[in-house]
Amino acid sequence: MRKPLLAVVFVLLLGSAFAQKNDVALTGGGYFEVTDPLNLGAAWALEGSYARRLAGVPLISISAELPVAGSFSSSIPTLSGFNIATSYNSLFITPGIRVRLAPSFFLSPYLAAGIGYGHFNKTLISGTTTSNGAMAFDIGGGLDMKILPHISLRGEIRDFNSGGLDLPSVVSTVATGRQNNLFVTAGVAVRF
Repeated sequence: MRKPLLAVVFVLLLGSAFAQKNDVALTGGGYFEVTDPLNLGAAWALEGSYARRLAGVPLISISAELPVAGSFSSSIPTLSGFNIATSYNSLFITPGIRVRLAPSFFLSPYLAAGIGYGHFNKTLISGTTTSNGAMAFDIGGGLDMKILPHISLRGEIRDFNSGGLDLPSVVSTVATGRQNNLFVTAGVAVRF
């Protein structure tokens, strides 16, 4: 009787060690183009992410993650009344690594970084659209608050550093060729 009971306990412990390796989240909030002091480029933002735990111990876990974030109808700054485009949308896909502290506790903070692709669609004054893409990298962090065993509320701040909009009216892209795209979002995460 003792050996079968130990075998069942071992299988349950082994199963719990492999449980909840996946994390899917959907968050929404605001997007801010913060590199250019003339414009905040504020707009609505939406982010979805998938992460799979690679390794972990009780107080820290490391996951591979794939965030996909987009913004909608950001304004474009002008200098001296010279206006080429009216707005733009952005999309960022930057696979990377997430390091989570205290993954099994009620509150669990994390840091994330990745490298990938950024894409901008611009709406010009004439009504036509143009687009360009560039390499992008991200760095960010967040906090999960468990509300049910497999569901958390998530708050996150993530900066996607990318190539610029390729417009002469944007001072930051002329000077540095890069721009910081800050996403501040909140939503729900599910672990399975």
